[in-house]
Amino acid sequence: PDGDFECETENDSEFQCTTKIVGARWYGAEYGNNVAFDYLSPRDTNGHGSHTAGTSAGNHGVEMTIGEYDLGEGSGMAPAAQIAVYKGLWQTADGGGSGTTAGLVAAIDDAVADGVDVINYSISGSSTSVVGPDEIAFLYAADAGVFVATSAGNSGDTVGVSSVAHNSPW
Repeated sequence: PDGDFECETENDSEFQCTTKIVGARWYGAEYGNNVAFDYLSPRDTNGHGSHTAGTSAGNHGVEMTIGEYDLGEGSGMAPAAQIAVYKGLWQTADGGGSGTTAGLVAAIDDAVADGVDVINYSISGSSTSVVGPDEIAFLYAADAGVFVATSAGNSGDTVGVSSVAHNSPW
């Protein structure tokens, strides 16, 4: 990325920006989020953000094991890429994740303003509408030249035909 990124880690000495993680912001209680079960920083408690970041831009040639099973080497899709973190989801009491529309839209808008090239948004969306606040923020991101990659949802075909979320053409 060519942007000027903030690294909001003053509340968390365990989380640091590096040459891989070049920026980090978080959207907490001031955006209506319940932050009682999570770090007051860009770091994720349940690992969802770390998982999606590793999938997107994880290093190449990383040894993979599960328990005692050697799975060989793995790689993120773009190992040379840098990551800017925009934490809009917060762990809930039951271990799930939740985020407010205000926080998520602010994260999208800040990412665009900061100069990211790609937004990887691994949060489900509507399967019936393309005019929600996050979808409109994605339209503005696409208009600004940012590639938007959103998840298709986590329900699969268990909910029937047309279960894909984020139907927006942008």
